[in-house]
Amino acid sequence: MAKVRQLSAEARPERPTSPTVEGHNRVLAAALAVATFAPSPAAYRQAAEEYRRFGIFDKAFQYLGMARALDSRDAATYDALARLWRDSGFPHLGLGDASRATYFAPMSPIVHNTLGTIFQALGRRTLARDEYERALRLDPDAAYALNNLCYGWVLEGDTRKAIAACEGALRLQPDLLAARNNLGLARAVNGDVAAVRAAFAGTGDRAADLYNTGLVYLAQGEYAGAIDAFESAHTARPTLAGAAARARQARSAMAGSKE
Repeated sequence: MAKVRQLSAEARPERPTSPTVEGHNRVLAAALAVATFAPSPAAYRQAAEEYRRFGIFDKAFQYLGMARALDSRDAATYDALARLWRDSGFPHLGLGDASRATYFAPMSPIVHNTLGTIFQALGRRTLARDEYERALRLDPDAAYALNNLCYGWVLEGDTRKAIAACEGALRLQPDLLAARNNLGLARAVNGDVAAVRAAFAGTGDRAADLYNTGLVYLAQGEYAGAIDAFESAHTARPTLAGAAARARQARSAMAGSKE
């Protein structure tokens, strides 16, 4: 019987190794190597960021936890944790980390911007706007904060201020796709179809086109179409984390419209 088992084992073809994202992505593999052989908060954060890009949030949290263990006063780590909670769909769990980031780095426009996005995701728009404006006072060239102000004004229905903020962001950073998208969203709310097309022109790939279609549906209150477009964009490019976040936003809006 032992001989039969041995022959059977030898005759059985070797099972192929399951492919892993670590083995197929050089950037992630390199980040993991640095984190392993030269550990530091920055190295752990980079590994976490690469996992976040692939939507592997549990591993991203694991590496950010290792970064925090090395330095419990590192604002950049708390900022990364807050953004990861937000992108995972749990912004309320990121509020504490975002607040800690501003405590340890009160003069950083980046951490104030992140705190603003957490407030915005929680529906606390005035507080969000305060943080974006604080970020801009600290860095008048912070196009990302102007872009977030733009989106906040879209949510408030003030398209005039939204368009002005997005155009300001694009003057500072002409290649800021998020600002172009939000400008298109503001134009869509205004019903300016030609301007929407101009704002969304030149994105160049299917995922971006689907994402932009979702923005238009969202602006028009067609939440089912928005959800479908954003989820399709995320499927077309899994690293497009914003698409998954927008899909959650559309679901929330659709649920609120039925109450």
